[in-house]
Amino acid sequence: MADLIGVALASITSGAAAGAAIMTSGVVTLRAMQARNGAALTADTGFAILSVTIVLGIVGAVLSGWLLGRPINDTWRRGVVAALSVFGASLLAVGATVTDMFTGIRGLSVYLALLAVAAVIAGRAAKRAAHR
Repeated sequence: MADLIGVALASITSGAAAGAAIMTSGVVTLRAMQARNGAALTADTGFAILSVTIVLGIVGAVLSGWLLGRPINDTWRRGVVAALSVFGASLLAVGATVTDMFTGIRGLSVYLALLAVAAVIAGRAAKRAAHR
């Protein structure tokens, strides 16, 4: 029998970390482009990069939370898992802003790697909890 609470918690964590990693990758990309192009980079380009990665991060968080939460048979509860994944991703994405302010692109890259590792570890934990 599956550990549904474990599945839910690990799915939320994985979705939040995956979504935040996607959003953070947008900030890393923007900072790298700014370092290379400097003033030649327009505000519209920066807005486009951040907007696309925010939307993709939300989609990634929803999909990760929803798909990893498959053992939860109640659609409403799986939806709550997906929604909490988006909320968590948003909170973790704020961490990218703070990291950028204090450490720059190197710290952002480390933060991105940590988020990616956390997403993978939590995803594996959700799969393990599904098979208990």
